[in-house]
Amino acid sequence: MDRSTLLAANQALKAFIDVDHTPATGDGPLTGLPLGVKGNIAVRGLANTAGSEARRQAIAATDAPVVALLRQAGAEIVGTLNMHEGALGATTDNKAYGRCINPWRPNFSPGGSSGGSGAAIAAGLVDAALGTDTMGSIRLPASYCGVYGWKPSGLLVSQIGVVPLSTSLDQVGPLAKDPETLWAVAKVLGAPTPLASMQGLRFAVARDRVAAAPLVQPMFSAACQRLRNVGAEVVEVDLALGFSDIDIVLACLLICEVEGAREWDSELANENSGLTPEFRAMLLYGKNSPQARIDQSYETIALAKERLRACLGREGLAGIISPTVSHVAFDQDVGPPVDQAYATMYANVGDLPAISAPMGLIDGLPIGFHAMTAPGREDIALGLAGVFPPLALPVWRD
Repeated sequence: MDRSTLLAANQALKAFIDVDHTPATGDGPLTGLPLGVKGNIAVRGLANTAGSEARRQAIAATDAPVVALLRQAGAEIVGTLNMHEGALGATTDNKAYGRCINPWRPNFSPGGSSGGSGAAIAAGLVDAALGTDTMGSIRLPASYCGVYGWKPSGLLVSQIGVVPLSTSLDQVGPLAKDPETLWAVAKVLGAPTPLASMQGLRFAVARDRVAAAPLVQPMFSAACQRLRNVGAEVVEVDLALGFSDIDIVLACLLICEVEGAREWDSELANENSGLTPEFRAMLLYGKNSPQARIDQSYETIALAKERLRACLGREGLAGIISPTVSHVAFDQDVGPPVDQAYATMYANVGDLPAISAPMGLIDGLPIGFHAMTAPGREDIALGLAGVFPPLALPVWRD
């Protein structure tokens, strides 16, 4: 797609913040692949905004290492993508760069915080995109937009040149239109070969977490059967974490606000820096929280990580599976359900590989299958993408 056509399509979609006019020069496995980059990842010559007006003038001098790798492999970097401000939110209703729209339905959210990444792929503007994921910010847009999203673990993918939200929970990873494209991008970023067979692997549904919503349950049951059909076992287990979903959500949110406040400290000190009142208020909440409460949140996350990993080992599990979310995309004017990150946040807490792949459509909107896999088993997470065929994506018309 030429840049003028992309800009015209973006007028209503608001998936892109800026367009990169640098011609592709690399030669490799991604030659000719149009790829977008979330707005908190440095692309040389473009503003590394992190979705905030406050950093509109923060021009990146060099590519982040992940972007440099993709360029060297031949990818065509199309531009930077819209996101929820500071990556602290899940609608991508961005006050500075526009309300990003889900191509599947007018005025519906693509999710966030990597909403522009999901929307640009679903609209056919790019074939793949980079996102960041703190509590599900790659996998939520993947589910809402009917595409694939992989959250790596550990230090596999570099976070240098990325504006962080939470250095404790953040990861960088790709979204893509189909498994083959996801695998190609992931390989360039350092991922292993996806596991070709699920034969004999044991996956679990968490019995002591909230069950799949009635609207989603038939689709998820079919997904579980799909796993059985390729030789996997699906069982039920108790995670036995000692914490509720809301305990974990609140702990993670506070840590995001505390660590985010450190990143945005200079902007917080200036009332006219360009931060929205909403983002500023969340960061100040973290900055001003009592140290005892902060310590308790870190302890909750550490204990949940230990117990989650212990469960995977004790039960001999390849992964824990669920719907990515309990719902399909939502109207931007209504906002997200409170349980939006209940399934996805655990992979960040446990520092586990995770995948969201499209299960199908409910009332004409996509819904994702989610798996977080055993520590270091990126090959299983990526291999699961191949179990679920891609959706026919909508034809975007503004």
